[in-house]
Amino acid sequence: MTNRNTDVSYDATKADSAEAAMTSGELLRFFWPYLAPHKKRIMLAVLSLFMVAGALLFMGRGLAFLVDEGLGKQDPALLDRAVMATSLIALVLAFGSYLRTTMVNQIGEMVLADIRRAVFAHVTRLSIGWFETARTGDVLARITSDTATVQMVMTSTLSMAARNVILLFGGLVMVVLSSPKMSLVVLVVVPLVVVPLILLGRRLRVASRRAQDRLGDVSVEAEEVVSAIRTVQAFGRESFVRAHFDKAVDDSLDAALSRVRLRGLLSGILIFLVFSGISAILWIGGQDLLAGRISAGDLSSFIFYAFLVASSTGFLSELAGDLQRAAGAADRIAQLLTTDAIVPELPNTQKLDATHPVACRFDKVSFSYPAAANRPAIDNVSFQINAGERVALVGPSGAGKSTLFHLLLRFYDPITGVISIGDTDIRAVKLADVRAQIGLVPQDPALFSATIRENLVFGRPDANMDTIIEAAKKAQAHDFIMAIPDGYEAMVGEKGVRLSGGQRQRVAIARAILRNPRLLLLDEATSALDAQSEAAVQGALENLMYERTSLVIAHRLATVVRADRILLMDQGRIIAEGTHEMLMVESSLYRTLADLQFSVPRRA
Repeated sequence: MTNRNTDVSYDATKADSAEAAMTSGELLRFFWPYLAPHKKRIMLAVLSLFMVAGALLFMGRGLAFLVDEGLGKQDPALLDRAVMATSLIALVLAFGSYLRTTMVNQIGEMVLADIRRAVFAHVTRLSIGWFETARTGDVLARITSDTATVQMVMTSTLSMAARNVILLFGGLVMVVLSSPKMSLVVLVVVPLVVVPLILLGRRLRVASRRAQDRLGDVSVEAEEVVSAIRTVQAFGRESFVRAHFDKAVDDSLDAALSRVRLRGLLSGILIFLVFSGISAILWIGGQDLLAGRISAGDLSSFIFYAFLVASSTGFLSELAGDLQRAAGAADRIAQLLTTDAIVPELPNTQKLDATHPVACRFDKVSFSYPAAANRPAIDNVSFQINAGERVALVGPSGAGKSTLFHLLLRFYDPITGVISIGDTDIRAVKLADVRAQIGLVPQDPALFSATIRENLVFGRPDANMDTIIEAAKKAQAHDFIMAIPDGYEAMVGEKGVRLSGGQRQRVAIARAILRNPRLLLLDEATSALDAQSEAAVQGALENLMYERTSLVIAHRLATVVRADRILLMDQGRIIAEGTHEMLMVESSLYRTLADLQFSVPRRA
């Protein structure tokens, strides 16, 4: 049975490609599933928008009534009614504004929360192959700054833009109804406004997308340096990394300034065209007033509507930049959500047989990493591990030992061959079920910025405190945990920085004991420890491997001597197999490794 590796790697050049960007319609269709659950709120928000716009448009006629009837006829009763009518319109305007602000902000916050959840969930499902070329800082920028940009637009800019569009067209209609002569000016002004809005708007969106990408580069630089700050300072390379960061900031600034210049040009052109048109409209209206063809009240409402049209256009020109910036950010989010780099699962999966005497089997397995497709990491490897057996993997760096772990965990699928747990191909089993059978203790364990207890139960959230303590004791971690203030509730710091190397290893071992896996994968974790910590960790490892099927990448003589079998690997192949004594006799490579790796005395 064969299976071609289908991992999709991240292409950073695609992010910069304008052709890769979605159109506004495509973006709306893509994000509609996140908007659809809020249809009632959206309808209420739209209703409130029309309420606000309608109230403002009626305000102009109320102003005309106030001037012509209340003031022009010098009738106190008419003046009272005019003021009351105007106040009523103002009340409707206030209520509509409250409703619009509340609904739009609620929709924006909830939709963006859903999008953040979806982006994060999608990222956690992506294959390890995708992460080989993806930039962590850029991924984080899409989850944080890009979603924040879209959120800002959804919670304020979008509703303001919609309101001003309604006011613009409503105001134009009222201007034309007030004086049919205005229709000619409107027919000239509107195309002059719309054409640059479309043409420059497209360029502005591309520039906004580029600015977001460069901002992602800044996040990448910052994340890499902060995560490796000890190395940076130890090598005295602060000035070097600052120079790299400064360049990323400069590139981001150049892209942002390009976007700002386009936005300013668009704003200037639109304001000039609109106010030129409004000036022409006011000139025609003034001529009609002087000729007695309209009343003072009609002219007042006319000026009011002209002001609405001008201010709405000015607002829209300002908001266009924000909308295009949000479109660029939304496009980056959509690209990440559409990245198809998930380990495939069959629709009809099988169950694993927990009683099978074979723990795992590799049958003619070959594999190359996506980033080095022409260089096999594993080449035609076959072996099996029986239940309860302890097998050590030995070989020079790059021999393929860790790759076997990656394949068993289905971080990748083999290019050819079959990997089985029991008698079942792991590709025919649910990914979660495969990984539930396996416990991993890496050489550099990952601890989360949480309490010791929360790190221990990471692989078994339902474990009670007694079980947690029992696992910690087997891992020889209970004593040092209790010596720390707050004990099991003590915070370990980011990546476990508040614990020593040996303490982190024992927490990781306790976590594996608590998980109680059927198959243990152990990248032996004592090579970087001092003698005292190594002794404690080695004792914990023995407790972990007791009567458990174990596949161990061996770094110490004690491990290979205690192994039931040793698999000697070189250049992606298994070249010898046997016990320590057998291989010392039969394999020159093993003897060399034993002399170099296992026999050199350690310094305390």
